[in-house]
Amino acid sequence: MLDRQIAIAEIAAPTGHESIRAALLQCELRAAGCTAFRTDAVGNLIVRIQPADAAPERGTVVCMAHLDTVFAHDAPLTAVRRGSTVHCPGIGDNSRGLAALLALAHTLNTRTVAQRMQRAVDLVATVGEEGEGNLRGARAYFDALPADRRTIAAIAVDGPGDSGIVHHAVGSHRMRIVVCGHGGHSWANAGTPNPAYAIGALIAGIARLAEHERPYAAVTVSRMGGGETLTSIPREAWLDVDIRAIERTRIGTVTGQILQLARRAAADESRHRPALALQVRTEVLGDRPGGALDREHPLVQLAAQATARIGRIPFAASASTDANVPLALGIPAIAVGAGGTGGDAHTLGEWFDDHDSELGLVRLLDLVTTLACTPDSATGP
Repeated sequence: MLDRQIAIAEIAAPTGHESIRAALLQCELRAAGCTAFRTDAVGNLIVRIQPADAAPERGTVVCMAHLDTVFAHDAPLTAVRRGSTVHCPGIGDNSRGLAALLALAHTLNTRTVAQRMQRAVDLVATVGEEGEGNLRGARAYFDALPADRRTIAAIAVDGPGDSGIVHHAVGSHRMRIVVCGHGGHSWANAGTPNPAYAIGALIAGIARLAEHERPYAAVTVSRMGGGETLTSIPREAWLDVDIRAIERTRIGTVTGQILQLARRAAADESRHRPALALQVRTEVLGDRPGGALDREHPLVQLAAQATARIGRIPFAASASTDANVPLALGIPAIAVGAGGTGGDAHTLGEWFDDHDSELGLVRLLDLVTTLACTPDSATGP
C-alpha cells in the first residue's frame, strides 16, 4: 500500500495535467481485476464494478479520490522515507486517497466480496479538485449520470486519517478584484490615484472583516500583484480572495461586503482627482457549493460505526472536497481519510506517517462493502 502511494506521489499531476498519473492508476486497477474502464471528456478515470445480480433500483455507491495536486510540474517529488514516515509533496493529499482506491478495487474484486455485492460501485479518480480546478471532475461525473441511475451514497477519499467524518461541506467563492487607473510617472504625475494604495486599503478592510466573520466564515487574501516599473504609478493592481463558509447565504453576504470595501477604497483614493477616478472590476475564479448531512443520517451513522469498530472515536469535521458536489445535488455524501497521519499538506514539506495506517483503510473497506453488500444500508444503519 505504501509503495503504491509513493509511486503515485512521485508522478507530477498539477491541476489540469493529471493524465500520466491517471494512466498509472488504470494499469494498477487492471491488475486489481477491474475491466470496465472509461475516461470522460474532462479526464476522470471511471471504473464500474458491477455484480452479476445487482438490481438497478438498489442504486450505485460512488467512491472518489482526486488525481491532482497543488504543485507545479517542476516541484521536487522524490519521496524520502525515515522509518514509518515519508516526506514528499502530495504524499498524503491525495496519493493516500488514490492508493486506497486501488485497495478498494482489490477488495471488491475478491470472490468472497463479489459474491455478496448487491449494488454496483463506481470508483472515480477525479481531475480538477484542487484550487482553480473548482471540482471540475466531480461536477462532470455527476452531471453526466443518466437520469435513471440513482446514487445512494458518495464517499470522497481524501488524504490520511481514521477518525474524522466530513459531513459538513465547506462552500467557497474565489474572486480576483482588479483596481485600474491612469498611471503615470512617479514624480511628474505624483498625486494621480494609485491602484496599489486602494488595494492596500482594501486588504486592511478585508483583514478586519475576516476577524469579524470568524468562526462562521473564513476570508483569505491569497495573492496580490500589479504595477509595471519601479518608477511609475501602477495602472493596475489586483488581489485574489478566498471566501469559505458552510452556509451559502453567508458567502453571498461576505462577498457583497468585500465588493463594497473595494468600491470605497477606490473612491477614497480618487477623491482629490475625480477626473482620474479609479475603476474596480471583478473576475470569478471559482465557486464551490456547500452542504451538510445531519449526524443522524444513515450514511454518517454507518461511517461512525465503522470508525468505532477499529477502536477510534468518530468526530464530525468540515472540509471542502469532491463530496461538496453530490451533497449540493441532494445525494448523501461524506469525505473520509484513508488511514495514517500526515501534515504540512499543500507545502513542499508535506509528510505522511504510515504507523497504524491499516486502521483507516479497514474503516473505509468496512463502510464501502457494507453499502455494496447490504440492500437496506442506504436507508438505515
